[in-house]
Amino acid sequence: ATLLYNNQKIIEPNNLNNLLDRETTNKDYNTGKHLTTVRINANSNKTLNLKIWLDENTSYDDLKENNIFESKLEIDSIKRENILASDYVRIISEDNNQLAYDETKDNNLRYIGATPNNYVDFNGEKWRIIGVMNNIEDGTGKKEARIKLIRAESLGNYSWDYKQDGIGSSIWHYGSNDWSDSQLMMMLNPVDTVEDGWKITGKNYTINDEGYVLDSKQQKIYKGVGSYYNHTLGFKPALTTPENFPLDEVDFSSNGLKDESKNLIAKTTYYLGGMPDGERLNATVEDYYLSERSNITYNKMPFKWTGYIGLMYASDYGYATSGGNKSNREICLKGKIINWNNDTNLKDCITNNWLSNSSEIKLTISVYSTYAVGVTSVRNTGELEKLQANQIGNAYPVLYLKSVILIINGNGSKENPFKLSL
Repeated sequence: ATLLYNNQKIIEPNNLNNLLDRETTNKDYNTGKHLTTVRINANSNKTLNLKIWLDENTSYDDLKENNIFESKLEIDSIKRENILASDYVRIISEDNNQLAYDETKDNNLRYIGATPNNYVDFNGEKWRIIGVMNNIEDGTGKKEARIKLIRAESLGNYSWDYKQDGIGSSIWHYGSNDWSDSQLMMMLNPVDTVEDGWKITGKNYTINDEGYVLDSKQQKIYKGVGSYYNHTLGFKPALTTPENFPLDEVDFSSNGLKDESKNLIAKTTYYLGGMPDGERLNATVEDYYLSERSNITYNKMPFKWTGYIGLMYASDYGYATSGGNKSNREICLKGKIINWNNDTNLKDCITNNWLSNSSEIKLTISVYSTYAVGVTSVRNTGELEKLQANQIGNAYPVLYLKSVILIINGNGSKENPFKLSL
């Protein structure tokens, strides 16, 4: 089924089984599927277009003579505190220039501009909504729409990875851009998720009694798996040699994830496809989006990873622009990102982008497929640039909320952030 309003897809083409169950008031139907939530003002109306078709796997037996397909639409009036977070953001987007659809194949709804009201009270801190992302996988094949959050403040400066040549997946002295093997990934995510990732990607790694991660050659890779996720003492990604792993402590007891926050987070498949270095000079935001979701990686490194905590994509940064007077959003998105800082007419693409910051370098989960160490960063100049995995950048944790999370209060401003509830 798919649902449209004003020619915009409110629901992307999706199997009805992937939609949330909803109790019905019709005694002939025990349960239905929740399609969407829209706002209708007093004395007004809204026209929605629903399209339903049979799944391509429907068998001949399912279509035998006298089989009848019946459906019924129900419209319920509900209070705001019962509205799914993803639906609430869609509702306020109808008359809000701080939100825009990215017009990708997934048609995600994103917060844009310099200062959008996208703050959320999460984990006792301020986080921000990147947008409502469609067709998000959970690792089992199920896809749904989810709210994507990014921490409003950096956790600090970290390397993406700093394993030496011959340790883990590193074949160079500047770390590896294999996120499933990244020291930073290990710091951010829980032990069971990290170990599951090793199994899926064929890495014969173990964690010894001292907490060290050992590769297939029993060489030390990292110590402190899950320290951010479990709000405990851990260690930063560090230069790792066959003889030594230096322990640079970092304490997440006050700013790590609290147990009540973990209950709101969904396990999610992150895409690890890479941008060929030769193409980045001409790449648009959409080019980055497509490359991230491709299966192109360096030397057949994994192009998917399922876990809880990641980093923003390079395309998340690009799609957060609203443009301005000299260059509107359409011009920014159609132009080469590398020119955003070089062309005075494209400066609006940077200054009117809430994910840019003139005082720091931001790490992303996006990589370059033609180098074993190349990762994408958002430079303090506002352009996307190549960084070696061992080089330092600001780490902003990113996560996806469960699809059943509600927004029950707040207006998204910094002073009155959205309040979430399960």
